[in-house]
Amino acid sequence: MIERFAHDLRHLRVAAGRPTYRIMGSRVGCSPSRLSEAAKGLRLPSLAATLDYVRACGVTDTAEWEQRWHEINGQIPQNTQTTREPEPSESAIADKVHGQEQRLSALLKVAAVIGTVLALVTATAVFIWDPVDAVPDVPTRCRSPHVTVRVPISIQPCVAVADGAVVTSLDLRAVQAVDGAVAYVWLHDIESRAPLAKTLRTCELGALAAGQASTCGPFPQEVPPGRYTTAATVEPGPRQSAPPHWRSGATGTQSQQVNTEP
Repeated sequence: MIERFAHDLRHLRVAAGRPTYRIMGSRVGCSPSRLSEAAKGLRLPSLAATLDYVRACGVTDTAEWEQRWHEINGQIPQNTQTTREPEPSESAIADKVHGQEQRLSALLKVAAVIGTVLALVTATAVFIWDPVDAVPDVPTRCRSPHVTVRVPISIQPCVAVADGAVVTSLDLRAVQAVDGAVAYVWLHDIESRAPLAKTLRTCELGALAAGQASTCGPFPQEVPPGRYTTAATVEPGPRQSAPPHWRSGATGTQSQQVNTEP
């Protein structure tokens, strides 16, 4: 559950345009390393770190994230309490940031002495490399978020293989306030270039505030060996028996593909 929570935090950052943790920290007055640790999934971050993270991604209504944090926090056994992130004091954060600034200043001086080329390489390593990017979401494969045409919701279809089944899922985030919509998720057969109607699943979405996240799935699907992607769309309600655009032959927004052939 902690890993899934961290996974959702990372996808929230992707949907926000992948800002660096330095930029995110400047938005909320928080240490970049604290935000980075919150999304690694090694332990449950503090509530304060969680709310700083989602605010730094542009979410103004944090009630859903706060509720999820309390639910997960309540499920952690008492004998693992020490694994949660401690709340750092303001002085500790200030000391850590000051130390980072001193180390950064020293690195820049060394780069200037070595030469322009090495300075560019060093700057790239310091400012662009993101430690959380080294934590892959294997075996789940997702495409980058895409805003739907008919409903202002960003969707990110994902596909995975688990216990011999192909698993479809959909991460959603409202770009604007939405009164309600329906998400359609299904498997698309790469070989036949057709949707597998028997794998179609729907999720009715209630009212979503701007920036609010939701999920549809995961749905394990028993299918023959082959190559598949998760296809998805979000449409205005009410729910229909199939996505409206199936009649036109369109495939929907697709994830990366998985190959289950022997």
